[in-house]
Amino acid sequence: MRPVVVRGIMTATVWICLTAPIAGQQPVGQDQTVSAPPPAQTTQPPAGRPLNPAQEVTGEQAEGQALDIGPARLRVSGYLGVTGIYRSTNSGGGPGTSFGAIPYEDTLQGNVSETRISAQSSRISIRVDAPFPEARFRNLAGYFEMDFNGSAPGNIAVTGSSAGFRLRQAFAEVRYGESVLLAAGQAFSLMTPSKQQLSIWPSDYELSQAVDTNYVAGLVWGRVPQVRITWRPTPMFSWAVSVENPEQQIGAGLVALPACCGGDIAEQYNTGTQGLAVPNLMPDIVSRAAYNPTPWLHLDAGGVLRAFRHTVAPYDTDVKAVGGGVSVNVHANPTPTTRLIGQLASGHGLGRYVGGLAPDVAFRPDGTIAPIPTTSWVAGIEQAVTPRVAAAGYYSGVSSDATYFTDTTGQYIGFGFPGACTAANRRIVEATGTLSYLAVRTENRGSAQVNLQTSWMRRESWAAGAGPRSADAWLVFVQLRYNLP
Repeated sequence: MRPVVVRGIMTATVWICLTAPIAGQQPVGQDQTVSAPPPAQTTQPPAGRPLNPAQEVTGEQAEGQALDIGPARLRVSGYLGVTGIYRSTNSGGGPGTSFGAIPYEDTLQGNVSETRISAQSSRISIRVDAPFPEARFRNLAGYFEMDFNGSAPGNIAVTGSSAGFRLRQAFAEVRYGESVLLAAGQAFSLMTPSKQQLSIWPSDYELSQAVDTNYVAGLVWGRVPQVRITWRPTPMFSWAVSVENPEQQIGAGLVALPACCGGDIAEQYNTGTQGLAVPNLMPDIVSRAAYNPTPWLHLDAGGVLRAFRHTVAPYDTDVKAVGGGVSVNVHANPTPTTRLIGQLASGHGLGRYVGGLAPDVAFRPDGTIAPIPTTSWVAGIEQAVTPRVAAAGYYSGVSSDATYFTDTTGQYIGFGFPGACTAANRRIVEATGTLSYLAVRTENRGSAQVNLQTSWMRRESWAAGAGPRSADAWLVFVQLRYNLP
């Protein structure tokens, strides 16, 4: 197998990476209109065009056939797929697992399994690239991506299965010269680990090969509105700063509120019902740097600064606290067909950035704010078995420290106290295995692939009592997918 070059960095058989192009698309620079008839179907992948087993399929480098619209080029891509889902306990939902709500064995839902078939993961994207030399910009680009994992009506599975259309990505990016990029819109947070140089494009993030649309428990990610500036002085180094949409959250019933002002506090933090009504103080500020010292080693690290704020009667002063955290991501290629991945994040008030699997803060008896210490991790190995087969394994999780106090009433308040609700999780862990097979590919006509995932999960509660302290579940996903050309 020949090595290929990705943005100036030599890596061998990089199809394991999420930055690998969609199967069936043309290499960069070969997207001109071709008058000759399309080639006949082939059963062997074209050289250098390997399988992409990941969910995210669009990288910074534009690929595939395009329509000319004046000086701009328009591309429509995505994939159509159906996913078979089995969970050994009934946590409900579609292709995205609610990691923090796996039911306990002493409940009805913990004693029945669930099976469903869903097309909700199917997605479509629209991309426009346009050079702009008149303003000394190298390129303007816009990207819009949707799927069907939006709000589901109560009778969704009875007849029409009319899954809700959902915005995933919507951003524009301008490149100024060779080293500066400015982007604005909704995209993955800059706290999300990267693959090589920092990029706002979805397949340039380190998001695993999981079929589950919530990826793996412990992965730091979020798709949020933001404004970002990136500096890339060399292929080895890049640095970015973003201003991102904030949201202070405490989850539904996870944090016991103080008697002095619990009603006021509950109205100012997201508990799952506030929509866009939470009065956040300021945007989250994120900075990240990436470094590629050798062709086989990548490192990136970053941090987020957050501000929490509320007011209580008589509403003449504000209560404030600062929180946030840091994350580190490293991957190495010890052999041409093997990638090792390690990710770690830790902070006070970091719950939102670990998939909302922990509350951001708790509260003292006087209503002051106590950010909750949270840590998450992902360790994984991704292996190229053949040019058509990819396998991967991950161990990941989230843990949160107990943060509680004795209220003026003598009762415990906060998070993780003795006798807390069983939804207050001390620890969530997941072991995941994936396998992907490229069934067929035709040049300029797309490709078909099969993706498999099996996971074992456990969540452990802070609650003490006669009931179980942990809940386990097995998850199985089988996805058949047609990638648009």
